[in-house]
Order: sequence, then C-alpha cells, then structure tokens
Amino acid sequence: MPDIDLGVATDWDEGDTHGRIKLRQNQIYPSSPKKDVLISSPVSIEFSVNTNLSTSQEADKIYFTTHHGSQKKIIAILDSSGNLHIAGQVKTGQTNMTYETGM
Repeated sequence: MPDIDLGVATDWDEGDTHGRIKLRQNQIYPSSPKKDVLISSPVSIEFSVNTNLSTSQEADKIYFTTHHGSQKKIIAILDSSGNLHIAGQVKTGQTNMTYETGM
C-alpha cells in the first residue's frame, strides 16, 4: 500500500515538506506481516501506533518520536492503560504555549 501524501504542510526548506500516513514494518517484531501505522510530519516528528502483535489491546502503545540530528528519539509513549511515559522534563506553570514565543 503506498503512502498517503497529505500535501504540503510547511514552508520549511529542507527535507520532505509533506505530511504522510503510511504502514511501516513492526519495529518490535520485524519478521511479522503486521505493520505499524505511522503518521509523519515535516521536520521529523512522528506518531506511531504499534500493535505489538497483541490479541488484546493491553499491549498497544503509541510512540511520539522526533529526530535530533540523524538520531531518532522517543519523546513519549502512551500505553493502552492511559499511562504516559515522557522522556526528559515536564515543565509546569507554562502560561503561553503559542508557536511564536515557544515554551
């Protein structure tokens, strides 16, 4: 199945500027015929749903990843129990979360 190209998502002038939805080989079980669903955006931010080959939803996870240079980093994992695992810091007391001023 080909990628679904969502069209130009940014005016960023490097790399792929399109948002995409695609199926990717399962990263936990690479020899399995089952695939992960990957939603990617420009500037290398990805949202991946990994089924882990579970017969129930208890092992399902959603991965939020990004790239730092050429290295892929997991920034958060949300499991089917509602547990959110965050790499790095949680910053509290943020009052302005607009794109213009940053966090």
